[in-house]
Amino acid sequence: MAINLLNIQPHKVSRDLSGYITFLYGPPKCGKTTFGSRMPGHLLLAFEQGYNALPGVMAQPVTTWGELKQIVRELKKPEVKAVYQSIIIDTADIAADACQKYICNQLGIENIGDGGWTNNGWAKYKKEFEETFRTLTQLGYAVVFLSHVKEKTIKSEGGAEYTQIGSSMQSSALAVIENMSDIIGYAHPKTMRDGSNQVVLTLRAGDNSIRCGSRFAYIDSEIPFSYEHLTEALNKAIDREAAEHNNKFVTNERMAAPEVKEYDYEALMSEFQGLAGRLMQKNSTTNGPKITRIVDKYFGKGKKVSDATIEQAELIHLVVEEIKEEFASQLV
Repeated sequence: MAINLLNIQPHKVSRDLSGYITFLYGPPKCGKTTFGSRMPGHLLLAFEQGYNALPGVMAQPVTTWGELKQIVRELKKPEVKAVYQSIIIDTADIAADACQKYICNQLGIENIGDGGWTNNGWAKYKKEFEETFRTLTQLGYAVVFLSHVKEKTIKSEGGAEYTQIGSSMQSSALAVIENMSDIIGYAHPKTMRDGSNQVVLTLRAGDNSIRCGSRFAYIDSEIPFSYEHLTEALNKAIDREAAEHNNKFVTNERMAAPEVKEYDYEALMSEFQGLAGRLMQKNSTTNGPKITRIVDKYFGKGKKVSDATIEQAELIHLVVEEIKEEFASQLV
């Protein structure tokens, strides 16, 4: 299906938390896994056994990256989507370690840095980690990544050093998760003014001492740590934003996931061959070089569509669409 920019409608912000990607980190036993278990239609992908004391939690133990890839394939099925709405990764730290081990096994090396530029393990690890979780976040589920906390010494542009609280994840995997996330929060115990202790979620910091943030401009800086309180804070922030636009671009409906286009390799090959055959019969002298130019544009000079692999189905689709546009008058 060709893209039609004239069909675009203004985006509406959903009040439903299940439409967003959330990244939460904090010390052990502060309630991160409990938070995930309160989400509607949750499935906890447990890289660590932090759910043993949570009655009724829907948990799938995950011990290897290969198992996670199998689960992601399962999560694409309509019958699975009918059961689950929210996916919780507990923890993203261990998931990153499992991904590193998976790449090391692929390359036949012991450590991800072994092999130098020939194997380029670090690049393959980041690509695998990002592609797998990017696929998961595009399936229409709410996704929550959980992580532990670590203090790091950061050097400012002026050379001064300061302590920053952030996730304990390995840096390249952390960058992937942070870039995906709509909400990044630090869960931690805090002594309140009345002397009581409470676990809070910091969503904004006035300085750079805590790694946190949100795509919602008006969200509270700090709230009690629970799914219910985060939902309430999100709705308040959206309502303030909506008031600036007369509530035109806000909805209570769950945010729909962008459709991930699946390309039928066999059908596209057949369509290309049919189109090319018709055009060559009409005028091979004129049409032949034009078809070759289009194929070269997407596959590279001298390459043939007949040699394309299943993984190149999208390229065949692009060739077919351009041929239809280029030769529209001859194909009526």
